[in-house]
Order: sequence, then structure tokens, then C-alpha cells
Amino acid sequence: MVSSHFPPHNLGGDAVLVEYLSKELIHRGHEVDILYTPAAYELMRKKKHEQTSMGKGDPVVHQYYTWLKRFGPLFSLSLGLSGGATGELLRLVHQIKPDIVHWHNTKGFICRPIAVPRALSLYTAHDYYSICPRSNLLRPSGKPCESPLLCQSCLLRWGKPPQIWRINGKRAIKPPADFTVLSPSDFMANRLRREGIGVNRVIRNFVPDMALPRSHEDTETAERDSIIYLGMLEPHKGPQTLLEAFAECWDRQGFRLLVIGEGSLKTRLKRRAEELRILDRVRIPGFLSREQIRHEFRHAVTQVVPSEWYENSPLTALEALSFSIPLIGSDIGGLPEILDQKMGSLMFRAGNVHDLSDKIVSIWEDRHNLAKRRKMARQQYEERFRPEIHVSEYLATIDSAQN
Repeated sequence: MVSSHFPPHNLGGDAVLVEYLSKELIHRGHEVDILYTPAAYELMRKKKHEQTSMGKGDPVVHQYYTWLKRFGPLFSLSLGLSGGATGELLRLVHQIKPDIVHWHNTKGFICRPIAVPRALSLYTAHDYYSICPRSNLLRPSGKPCESPLLCQSCLLRWGKPPQIWRINGKRAIKPPADFTVLSPSDFMANRLRREGIGVNRVIRNFVPDMALPRSHEDTETAERDSIIYLGMLEPHKGPQTLLEAFAECWDRQGFRLLVIGEGSLKTRLKRRAEELRILDRVRIPGFLSREQIRHEFRHAVTQVVPSEWYENSPLTALEALSFSIPLIGSDIGGLPEILDQKMGSLMFRAGNVHDLSDKIVSIWEDRHNLAKRRKMARQQYEERFRPEIHVSEYLATIDSAQN
């Protein structure tokens, strides 16, 4: 596995998926090595990483750390220079002799995926980096980008360094022809194909079963009265739309709102909640531990995913389904592929406060059917997003490519 990030030195769900997949493969008897660079994490977080120890059932982790330290990823981003990292990859390949080399997000690490001798090469598109220097197809206006143009200018307007190596028609990074390209959503697959990148197969993301044991869940007795948001507090994730929608239907429903996460909007959201005079039913605690989140999920009626960018396949939504928590999500990107409205989830128009407000009220008015909706949410997880399903399709894809 080749990835810029790996837990705990990660910024998003792509590296978490790498960890999940690695452990599932090890559980099935495979040997897994990880190559990543802590310098990418240091560059983004502006703090030094801490060494971590791996336990039984964990992959073998190799950290590439250039003498340039956090400036190494910056040179890779701007100039496309990743010779040292590529050399380390080839050294490990020679030493380990892997059957498979699986590429994930390598932004700020190895700028272009390369084929290695005598190994099948896979690439999973966790985000849009192969067709967008910003990785998220977002314009400086905050609107999704439909037709990429003047990408270097866009980077500068975002306050990001230019990616000189992409100039002269090299915006799209196409994996070598003999790569097997995977996508977690149909939306991502179709968007990449528009840019000339062939996707071989869509394999949905997965999360381990995170539900509490039945004896500890208190499904029938726990008071479920909260709506949960879990994610980065950034404009493209839509927490500001959720807050406004919650305030709009304030007198038509009796839920509490819990906004979990960190980001540039945290202070602004608290100030806005105070202006709207809804702080007595709104909490914005910031980051919570996994155990704290599990506790809060015991009181959740629904989780809202109000994204206003082209989400691929967010793990937080799948985690909610594993906890038997129905979803309310926006109709953008790959989210509609998760929001099965026949299975208790609801969908609203992205960025539309009134539509989201109406969906919250509909949950309140239908709360006597919560047990049924929870059962359907759990069923959706079991039928579509369990580890066994993903790994079975993953290994079948490898068998097909090798034969």
C-alpha cells in the first residue's frame, strides 16, 4: 500500500480506509506493508508527528522521511519532484517482492503512480487529485467545478502554491495503461472517465461493524432526541447550512443538535447559534474521541451529511449506518448512492436550508417509526458496506486482473 498518510498521521478518511483494508487482508492471511510519509502530515498540521507502535494484526509500516522534512511534500506538490520517495518505493519492492502494489492518495509524496516490475498495480481514486490540483473540484467561490479551466490560477486564488509540473495540458494524472483503477462511487468513476481516466471497477467503501453489543445498546430505552453532524467544520461540508435549517424549524421540532468536529467555522458557528438564540439546544464541542462519539450515537435520531461539494463515499455516513442511525444527506456527488430512501434515509437539495429544515421536521413528525428506520439503516449496512463484501470484491478484482 502506497499512501501519503496513514493513521494516526492522517487528515481524512482515505488513510483510514487504507488501515481498514490492510487489517482485513491480514486477517485473511495476506502480508501487507505500508509506505507513507509523516512529512505530508507535518506540512498540513504544522506540527511534528509522534512515533507510534504497531500491534498484532497490524501491517508493517515504512515511513519515508526526507532530509527536507516538511518541505519535501511542498517540493513534490509544486515541482513534481519525488525522486527520493520513488527510490524508496523501488528499494522496498526489491526487498519485499510484493504481488500487488496498491496506490492510494499520494499527494505531496509521489506525484505520479508508477508501475513496478513483476507486480500487479492498483490505484483507488479516493478524491479528485488525478484531475484537480486541489483534490476537491471546488472553485474559490465555493461552488463545485464542472469544467476545470485555469487550474494554476485557481490554486493561487485559494492561496496554495502552483503545481508547475501540471502546466501545458498535464492537469490530469493518468495512471499507466496496465493499472487497474478502482473507484468507491459511480459518481467518481464517471467524473474520471470524462477526463480520460479509465475506471475498471466500482468497489464501495466499507467500515468495520461499530455497533455496540445488543446488551449495551439500550435501543428501546435510551432517549433518542439528537441530530448529529460529524466531520470537518468547513464551508464545503455544509455545517452552516445545517445550523440555519435547524434554527428555521426551531418551533416545529424538539430535537437537540450536536455538531462534532474541528475547522475554520467552529467559532463562527458558535457565534451564529448565539445570534439565533438556539444555544440551549445546540452543542459544538469540537473534537470527540471514538468512545465519546459512540456514547453520543446512543442518543441520535439521525446523522446529517449536508455536504456542498462532490463527496465520494464518506466513511462517517457508513459508520452511522453500522450504528443503525438513518441518514439525511445532500443530493450531490456520491452521496445519493448511499442515501437509500427506501431504507429510511432522506435526501435534500444541497445548500437548500428550507429543504433540509423540512426533512428535519418530517423526522420529528415520524419519530414513532424510529425503530423501523433504525432497523432499515442497519440492514443497509449489512447488505452493502460490511468488510466481507468489500474484500470479496477486491480480491475478485485482483484475481480477474492477474488472469
